[in-house]
Amino acid sequence: MDTASPAVGGLVNYVRRVAEDMADEVDEVDVDVDGGLATVIVLVKSRVPTLADSPLLLTWDEVAGWALRVETSSMGHTTPLAYLGEDILPDPQTVQAFLRDAVHGRNPGTLTATAFRLPNAGDDLETRLAQFLDHERG
Repeated sequence: MDTASPAVGGLVNYVRRVAEDMADEVDEVDVDVDGGLATVIVLVKSRVPTLADSPLLLTWDEVAGWALRVETSSMGHTTPLAYLGEDILPDPQTVQAFLRDAVHGRNPGTLTATAFRLPNAGDDLETRLAQFLDHERG
């Protein structure tokens, strides 16, 4: 993703919307667009019942969209538990429900990642993200 693109600000606003209704759950949010592949990591306070000792993360990337992951080592390695798989940019309430379902012991999403797109593809992702920037201005 082009770091000078309005899509970057839109991504930050989109993630802010996802996290805002989960304020008590969110420990830390990291948005990274410098490595070529735009990624988001949301460290949450809750755990899934079957892995209560493992930190839970809600992640997003511009290829597979949202996923739930657990930290598997002190070096930050993670493994995916489920992928939301509906859309690369589902509405924030859908992402919040995805997390809530997992925390309550339900098995949301899919076990395999959906490849919605290739990194930096010439599609409408940046336009869709930029709309989140426009909503904040309006």
